[in-house]
Amino acid sequence: MRDERWVNRFLFAWDDTLFYDPLDVYYRPRPDHFLSDLDEETRSRFVRSGIWWSYRHNPALPTQGWKIHVSASRHDVREVVGTVIGYLTEQGVDFKVALDLNVFEMLNSKGMARGSSGKLITIYPNDDDEFRRCLADLARLLADAEGAYVLSDMRYRDCKALYFRYGQLLDTHTVDAMGRRVPYIMGPDGPVPDDRKPAFSQPWWLPWPLDDWKPAEEADDEELLGGRFRVVEAIQFSSSGGVYRAEDTAHGDRPVVIKEARPHTHINLREGHDAVDINAREWTFLNRLADVGSFPAPVARFRHWEHHFLAEEFVEGSDIRAILFEHNPLVKPRFDAAGSRDFLRVFLTVFRGLASAIQAAHERHVILGDLTATNLLIDRDTFKVTVIDLESCRLTESTDEDQHLQQSIELYTPGFSHSRRFGGASSTEGDLYSVAAIMAYFIFPIAAMSFLREDVFDLYRIYTDNLGWPEEIHKLIVDLAEAKTSLSEVLDQLGNEAELVERVELPTRPPVVEQRLGLAEVEAGVGAFIEATADLDRRTLFPVDPFAHLTNPLSLGFGATGVLWALDRSGLSIRAQWRTWLDERVRDIEVDEYPNGLMSGLAGIAWALDDIGAASTARELLAQANRRVTASEDYTFYYGLAGLGMTNLRFYLRGHAEGDLAAARRCAQLLRDSAHRDGEHVYWLNEFATDGPLTGLGFGQAGVALFLLRMYQITRDESYLRLGRRALDWEMANAVAWDGDSVTFEHNRTLLPYVEVGSAGVAQVLLRYGDLAAARPVLRSLDIDYAAMPGYAFGMSGIVDALLDAAEILGDRSYRQVALRQLDYVRKVFLFEPAQRFGVPRRGDTTPLAMPGEGLLRCACDLMTGSAGVLRVLHRVNHGGTTDFLLDEVPR
Repeated sequence: MRDERWVNRFLFAWDDTLFYDPLDVYYRPRPDHFLSDLDEETRSRFVRSGIWWSYRHNPALPTQGWKIHVSASRHDVREVVGTVIGYLTEQGVDFKVALDLNVFEMLNSKGMARGSSGKLITIYPNDDDEFRRCLADLARLLADAEGAYVLSDMRYRDCKALYFRYGQLLDTHTVDAMGRRVPYIMGPDGPVPDDRKPAFSQPWWLPWPLDDWKPAEEADDEELLGGRFRVVEAIQFSSSGGVYRAEDTAHGDRPVVIKEARPHTHINLREGHDAVDINAREWTFLNRLADVGSFPAPVARFRHWEHHFLAEEFVEGSDIRAILFEHNPLVKPRFDAAGSRDFLRVFLTVFRGLASAIQAAHERHVILGDLTATNLLIDRDTFKVTVIDLESCRLTESTDEDQHLQQSIELYTPGFSHSRRFGGASSTEGDLYSVAAIMAYFIFPIAAMSFLREDVFDLYRIYTDNLGWPEEIHKLIVDLAEAKTSLSEVLDQLGNEAELVERVELPTRPPVVEQRLGLAEVEAGVGAFIEATADLDRRTLFPVDPFAHLTNPLSLGFGATGVLWALDRSGLSIRAQWRTWLDERVRDIEVDEYPNGLMSGLAGIAWALDDIGAASTARELLAQANRRVTASEDYTFYYGLAGLGMTNLRFYLRGHAEGDLAAARRCAQLLRDSAHRDGEHVYWLNEFATDGPLTGLGFGQAGVALFLLRMYQITRDESYLRLGRRALDWEMANAVAWDGDSVTFEHNRTLLPYVEVGSAGVAQVLLRYGDLAAARPVLRSLDIDYAAMPGYAFGMSGIVDALLDAAEILGDRSYRQVALRQLDYVRKVFLFEPAQRFGVPRRGDTTPLAMPGEGLLRCACDLMTGSAGVLRVLHRVNHGGTTDFLLDEVPR
């Protein structure tokens, strides 16, 4: 479920503001937008709907039916738009069209979802006859037009700009347990998901809609790409084409990598290229750098059907993150000088290889351009580096024949490119910056903060000092980022391996002196930042994680009520205008748009509202959630039955109403009925647990165990305790021994220490069960100095909270010392006064302290990922108290 709330944050970091701003709300269309040439009367019949101009006038339009999509190329997009708008407005057919050329480019970009890419215009025919008439007429009008193949659709005849599928014409949807919209259409037996999958699918109950044409059926025989390449597996997909591992049958089935380019995707209107142009460009640079030995060797370039492909040498290697987590001692609870020396040897080897590769490219007049950590493959044994993905390369010198290769490809990866600082064409200085950023990332992955903080590379002194590395390593990174040193000088310095390794000496860790940390001032600064960012015109009142924009604006975990609740519980007043804003939003709440659970749904909003003085409204929302609970309800603590049950218990503790306890019993009974047995252990599954049971407090078995413990403590029914222990036993049976005497938990093949998923959340539950013997090795895995995120659910602040629990429950102040050291790390690395360009106002003498949200690209204030969660932990450290939402007030 952690992956299910992942959002492509680049689509929310499109402008130069401090926050994750949704494009559909904050984007302002270009003056030459797609309606700009229409007469005023026609233009007045459109309304803006997100990133679309919407022309919807048919009150009798059915909820579902056959609909049409129009795509276009960069060459004829305005002509296509003008032609189609003219035809549809004359015919009175409902449709929507992208706002302008910028949105058109985004819809065809590499990062667009494959099932949605290419859809410039969507047409909503009133019935099948109108559908057929529109298709036939538009096919004539667009006979010479071309556009991206709309992967979710069927192409109409040979018209390369016209596609169709069956689906929604009006918005019909439910929400899942996490609060995300799930579109549906009605089939003969009830609702059917209206998935935007990247493949055409005809509903089984419907006849083919056209009488005069039907596409030929595809052959089932395996077809070799280019007549020689047999695809073995897909490595990755994007809307512009896939990357595949294949076998070259013309050369003894040698392994190769195939890179696909779909025409009219990955468009750049300013520079006049698309994915096919980039594919051809990459082929050129593969050949130009073939003799270096640090880039894949070119194999073939070919066309298959309408798509373009290149084949290159398959390089056996691991990505940089795998090497980092295997060798970097900073990700472990503890390390010695020998471990730090070993890591330095790896670091020196990797970056001698990278610097040599980039130097060789520069000698051949090649600039790499968008060079990132994901462009490296590293041999696990020798640490030899291979640089892949050469699509952003350009030449610094050229002949008349290849002069076009001097043009930059406008690609930019936050944290690894310095476009904001330098601008213009990619340069040798840009490559140096990228090498510095990859070096820094290899030491610790916080480089993405560079947009927010100009001093990111200065911060790396914290890491290199703790590793005991010579200070020249940090200076080298800073100088590279500022182009104050050359690659030859880098190679000279990195070549002194024996001397550098010999000088590694771990520093003595000074004791933490709480009074010197200034945590009261830090708490005030975080609170001041949250208050300063409130905006009554913002849908979420405060800037929050993008997940709130995909779900709902009011949730406890990711939306406005969680931020207001955190301010109130931390002693900061909720201003009158904020209360009015909240009252209006809650009064008009559409409960069907909200799930039932704690962090995304009605239960959490009810919990928060009751605490901040809106008891009657809170009661109504909780009653709504309880009324619609079913046997198919999600089981989890953050999103399902366990969290709803805990909310009912919290209301029962407040008012001792038997109805609240009865509602909690019902949640517990549903959990009991849906439990899966594994010997003496129990676990639960949901629609997201496709690879087996999930782990952790937020969406694993530990969260259910906590609710069942509270049920036992209130009712004294030992069957709850037994069931909860069996769930917790399942967690521990699936724990992973780590770093000697520590225990942690794995999620998607990664060991994680966090609250939402990982050891911190499990430790919190073990402590409350009094299972101290099991808790201690889990707590040892939390004795880490660094984390890549500062937030609560999936970052360092949640780890701090778990260690504060351990200090209080075990009566061992050493856990608090670790927690304070970790908070000091959050203060030094992640909390910062926003630059003046962001325009965050000060109030009085308090310096507002911003904090990046998940992804580190922009700031967020929500409870689970942003400043509000950190505020709660700081308040607990400064003023005492217990962990939020775990009901420690229950009598034991």
